[in-house]
Amino acid sequence: MMKKYTVLMLSNLYPPVVSGSSTQASALARELSQRGHKVIVITARVDEASPKREEKDGAIIYRLPALKLPRLSVAFNFPWLNYTFTPLNFGLIQKIIDEHKPDVMHLHNHMFDLGLSAVLLSKKNNIPLVVTLHTVIRHSSAFYNLFLLPADRYILKLLVVDKTAQVLCPDFNIARYAQEVFKRENPIIVPYGIDFLLQQEPEAVKNIRILHNLNGKNVILSLGHIHEIRNRKDLIMALPDILKVFPNTILVMVGAVSTDSPMQIANKLRVSQSIVFTGPVSHKDIPNYLALADIEAHWLNQEDTEKTSLGIASLEAMAYGKTVLAAANPDTYGAGILKNNENIMIVKPNDPQELAKTIIELLQDKSRSRTIGERARQTIIDHFSWERVCEQTILAYESVIKQQ
Repeated sequence: MMKKYTVLMLSNLYPPVVSGSSTQASALARELSQRGHKVIVITARVDEASPKREEKDGAIIYRLPALKLPRLSVAFNFPWLNYTFTPLNFGLIQKIIDEHKPDVMHLHNHMFDLGLSAVLLSKKNNIPLVVTLHTVIRHSSAFYNLFLLPADRYILKLLVVDKTAQVLCPDFNIARYAQEVFKRENPIIVPYGIDFLLQQEPEAVKNIRILHNLNGKNVILSLGHIHEIRNRKDLIMALPDILKVFPNTILVMVGAVSTDSPMQIANKLRVSQSIVFTGPVSHKDIPNYLALADIEAHWLNQEDTEKTSLGIASLEAMAYGKTVLAAANPDTYGAGILKNNENIMIVKPNDPQELAKTIIELLQDKSRSRTIGERARQTIIDHFSWERVCEQTILAYESVIKQQ
């Protein structure tokens, strides 16, 4: 029988903040708690309506006083940047450690300031620390990369990543990043867990249809915050060709909008009337948007497709049986898990005409699209279950606890 541990998670981003790593951290806390482990979460209180302390889904959540930072272009105008690294918070975290006596600390994201607190308090209290790398640090602007990349490769490596006992990576692309940038020889791949708990609500689906005038429309859904690395440029540029064949098509983009370039492109191509920007929505509403979708296209503009991952939003779309289009590495999660034209559609970046052709073919043959979606759902069941994720996470914890 697996031993039960006390786990202290630290993440600047946690619900009600809506982001991929926030969703993943909270779901992991829930799943570990359900399996009998004691989970304590420390995060930033960026929403004054959020309680300072609460118990939710079995986890005890502490929210630290935080300074909410302005939107910065260097951070893709991300709306939930925050600062927590103060003597007051350092003392509060120490009190939490004294009260709960964690066996292991788990940091989510290496680039936020709770990483500094985690490293210092891990050393002070002799508690092993693991980190999950959720994001590759890279900007769409070459100017910003001039200092972001060295800061990641040297400063964050030295201050945070080098001080962790183990690095966890959600896929092979992030693992390669850990090896190349942080010189970690043996990062552990622990894939994201995908929820099947949230149900589609017919009344909510109906209301969304009415709100965005989607009745009788083909819906291309694109999940995820909109910034310059996820600006949906190719999708928008593909729209004119799609609309020639299917004039009743709507591109629905769900997420916080941090750049005006998508609308500029849409206005130039005169397709803005066929695009809906919903803004950020609650995670519980994602299944309702997926219920409306014919296909999902979660677009990332990386410099190298072979280093591009799918992201949680695409995996969630697959879980709900949707055909997902992605310009990504098909071996992201291991050879043979993603199969082009079988459980996903892998497309070339910077080729809007070919993308339009693929989308038109899927809209013309909805039986084929449904089949791909059904296989996608089975892939998520087979490879991204929370049972498997929790087992691999606990094994990683045990390995660093034994080394302590």
